[in-house]
Amino acid sequence: MNYSEKNPRPLAIDDLLLGFVGANTPPSQTLDHALRFFSTWSGTDKLMMTSQYTAKLVAPLLLYRAELQFRAGKRAQPISLTNEGLYKFASQLSLARRIMGFWGLLGIFRGLSALERSPPESRLALNLQRLQGLSMIAFYPLEYISFFSASFAPLLRISPVASMKAQLWSVRAWGIYVALKVAELCNEWCGLVETERTATEDALKAIKKRKRAILYQLAANISRLPVIMHWSVVGGIYQSDLWTNGLSLISALAAFRGGWESSRVPAPMR
Repeated sequence: MNYSEKNPRPLAIDDLLLGFVGANTPPSQTLDHALRFFSTWSGTDKLMMTSQYTAKLVAPLLLYRAELQFRAGKRAQPISLTNEGLYKFASQLSLARRIMGFWGLLGIFRGLSALERSPPESRLALNLQRLQGLSMIAFYPLEYISFFSASFAPLLRISPVASMKAQLWSVRAWGIYVALKVAELCNEWCGLVETERTATEDALKAIKKRKRAILYQLAANISRLPVIMHWSVVGGIYQSDLWTNGLSLISALAAFRGGWESSRVPAPMR
């Protein structure tokens, strides 16, 4: 039903001016989906992560462009203000993501509690998920000891050496979680392959959807592992940030796409 059908009376000036936006914005399932996805912590974090690493990859390209223009005499200095702005933007997104994740430990305890009260049928899947939860219980305190000691060192009385150790071990705990997640996803994939052989048509559709979600999660986590290895040692492994930023962007895009699809509400049956 359009605006005129809802409002048979003649349009007044206030309808034209004040009601213009609403009258010309039709109901949208995509808009509803976006609001539903981005209203969650996970959806917002995925969007911010994608934006963060996109900015980090675009920034050096703009600097390289500025240097080429400088050599060609088209720019007074080989610098790019946009390049600097993107790095600052990425830094702010990183800071916001770490602050937003502060309460993540509560979700871990809730997940472990639910896991023991409603465990999966597979003993392997159960123990893999238990170990993931325990690794994150180690990750969160170490992560935020390192994070807050940078700003509140005199108050917390944490030495730079202790802060660095906390950071390294938080990354290693995170790496354990990601490796276990990959193992869990592979185990689930194998189980779905077995189930496919005797599944009905409706069950096959559900299995296909779940396998697609697993592929996105595998891509997100496997691409994340080299980045974790880089940050888990003093000084890192790679000399250039290009590798870590590129792999992080791949991980972010896969996680974003998978989360977007999994949050979609199925269309009603006709």
